[in-house]
Amino acid sequence: MIIACQDIQFDNKLSRERMNRATQIFGAAVIRRIICFSLYLLGVTRASIARQAGMPIESVKTVIRNIHNNGIGALEDRRRRHSVFLPLKEQKAPSNIKVNTEEQWICIKFAEKQQELKIPRNNRLQVRTLLLTMLNSGLLSMKETSELLELSTTQTRVLSERLDKEDIYSLLDKRQGQKKDYVITAEIKAEMIQQYIVNLACGEKRSGQVLSEQLKERCNLDLSPRTIRFHLERLGLSKIKQTLPKLIASLKKTQPDNK
Repeated sequence: MIIACQDIQFDNKLSRERMNRATQIFGAAVIRRIICFSLYLLGVTRASIARQAGMPIESVKTVIRNIHNNGIGALEDRRRRHSVFLPLKEQKAPSNIKVNTEEQWICIKFAEKQQELKIPRNNRLQVRTLLLTMLNSGLLSMKETSELLELSTTQTRVLSERLDKEDIYSLLDKRQGQKKDYVITAEIKAEMIQQYIVNLACGEKRSGQVLSEQLKERCNLDLSPRTIRFHLERLGLSKIKQTLPKLIASLKKTQPDNK
């Protein structure tokens, strides 16, 4: 396959956004190696790659040689605990430790001492810190940890690496809008639930943006779409979006005709 680079349109804004997003997942070093090898495949000279990537030409040659010899694994730092690309050799958690969920709790049971550690599921930072620490210590498998955190295995690997290198602060959500997640009162949650149920029952859209606009108009609540989605998911309302309309329809059929 030959790509005519002169016919490709580039957008600097899109490039920055995509680079930032990819760097958060893979790390700057991996992205630099990907770009380096991609330019090499497109026929760019090693000297030009070195100038554009800000790398010594010998480093460029080393990256290309390592990828040729070792495949995709050469994109990563071999000191990483888990690979983002390569299939993980699944660890088996020790049989004397069991972790499960019970409604609002994460329960860690130690069979030998018949003791149990319980953490509120709503304490997201505490739950993430403990489960990822157990993963990094070999007490939980990647599959178990991902399921308990309700994340993909890739996201779980990235978080476990961050925790190892940057401490608990790396697990904090730094995106704008997150600050409001911790000041939502019971009354505000009730309005969110009410609006969601009304829209669901009437067959209207229930996106975070739509609900945000409706709550702003009806209750003068200034909530970001992301904050609304976050709390509705924690309240489990996404689980009833298929069953509630059917339940309402069946109840209507059983109501006596008062006319």
